[in-house]
Order: sequence, then structure tokens, then C-alpha cells
Amino acid sequence: MDNNTDNLYETKRFFEIDFLKGIATIFMVIFHFFYLLYFLNVFNTNVRSGVLFAMAKISHTLFIFMVGVNSAISYQKFREKNRELFNENYKSFRNHYIVKTFKRVSFLLLAALSMTVLSYIGFGNLFVKFGIFHFIGVALLLSLPIVANKFLALATSALVLILYLLVNTPRLSALFASKCQTVPFLCFISGIYNLKFSSLDHFSLIPYFGLLTFGMFIGHVLYTDKKRNFIKDPEKFEELNDKKPVKDIALIGKNSFMIYFIHFILFYILIIGFKKLFQSNKSVIE
Repeated sequence: MDNNTDNLYETKRFFEIDFLKGIATIFMVIFHFFYLLYFLNVFNTNVRSGVLFAMAKISHTLFIFMVGVNSAISYQKFREKNRELFNENYKSFRNHYIVKTFKRVSFLLLAALSMTVLSYIGFGNLFVKFGIFHFIGVALLLSLPIVANKFLALATSALVLILYLLVNTPRLSALFASKCQTVPFLCFISGIYNLKFSSLDHFSLIPYFGLLTFGMFIGHVLYTDKKRNFIKDPEKFEELNDKKPVKDIALIGKNSFMIYFIHFILFYILIIGFKKLFQSNKSVIE
């Protein structure tokens, strides 16, 4: 997630992160186009398996993972920018970082609310109840206690994985089916059990929060002190950013937030318009 929301501090960007987010964004746009064609009964294509399904899985997995990587790097940059405050008054530093995160999250949750309202207008009961923007906003708040520590991030990933395996066992699944009767929406959001909710877009905390925190762990491992730890010749690696395909895809990744927010609405309007025009021309011919 980007577009000046994860680049809170004016520091050099790592182009490979934008490049990977760009790949995820391209896959997402392609999938959503064919998904809407299928969902709006314009073109019958298989979106639940095969290449398109794989593209969707790769897209959201890579995207959420990179949000975690970005969060770790953003924390490091913020710490370096406020190094004196960090050393002298950690509590004040921590509060300052929390305020920055809340500002970022408020922007995400505003986008989430917009998607909820717009999807309700367009799709009725299938509206987005806890989609990608809702998930990332809540996940960033939940990750505040662990974003600074790679070991806590890794331990959280392992814990979420264990919970995911446990809640999908037959015995516990049957238990949660009963217990979730009283708090069905909370169970839906958490990923423990879904009793009755249908949604165009749903990213539950289990298992996706574990993916995001694993991204934080990798972010701390691969990047420290504004440097890459996984290459010996950073200058030569940086030359890849001058290649046009890499630069173009990285630009898409840099603006992934805005593309994600706009493209689905734009596709919906265009496809609905095309469908009405086609039906109108068909009736005239008949």
C-alpha cells in the first residue's frame, strides 16, 4: 500500500519493493477485469481455478506480504529520522510513531468505508464488509507492538499459522460453529468461522495477519540502516531501475493504492455501460 501512505518519511525508496507491488497490482487488475465480466454475466470465464485464480492468489499474497516488508522499513526510517528522540525518550518516540501510524490507518479506513458504501450501491448484500483496506488498516494497528522487533514478528506469524491450522480441524470447526452464533461478524473478521456473510472481497485476520507479520520479519532481515543486506554490489543492482520495464512496473507499484481504489470502480462503470449499450443495440435490431 503506497501513494505516500507508507512512504511517511522523505528517504530513498527501494525500487524492488515497488516493482513487486507493481507485479501484484497488474495481476490484480487483470483478475478483477475478468471477474467483473463473469460476475455481471457479460463473459463466462473461469475465475475460480486456473490461471486467473492463480493470478489472484499471487496478487493478494504478494501485496499483503509487501505491506509487512514496507512497514518494517518505514519503522526503521522513522527511527533513524528521530534517532535522538529514540535514544533520549523512547516513550515519546513511541507515541510519535503511534500518531503517525494512526494517521496512515485513518486514510486506509476512510478508503475502506468508501469501498463498503460503493460496493453496497453496486452489489447489494455482497458489499465489501472486511476487504483489503479494512484488513490492512486493522492489521497495522494490531502490529504496533511488534513492528520494531523481527523476532516478535516471526513469533506472531508462527502463532497465526498454528491458529489457522487449529481452527480448520473438524472438532474445533464444529465448536466455533456453535460459539460464533453470538458474535458472527467478529468470527467473520477474525477468520475463525463464517456463519452467514458473503462478500466480494474478504481478508480475515487469520491467516493474513500472519502473512503481514512475516513480511515485517523479512523486511528487518533484508533491510537495515537504509541498506540492502542481500546483495554485495548495490550500485550495480540499482542499475536495474534504469531499465524501462522495471521502472514502469515500479511506478505502478508506487501508485498501487490509487490504482486499487480506482480501477474496480472504473471497470464496473465501463462494463455496465457496455452491457446497457449492447442490450439497447440488440433491441433496436430486433
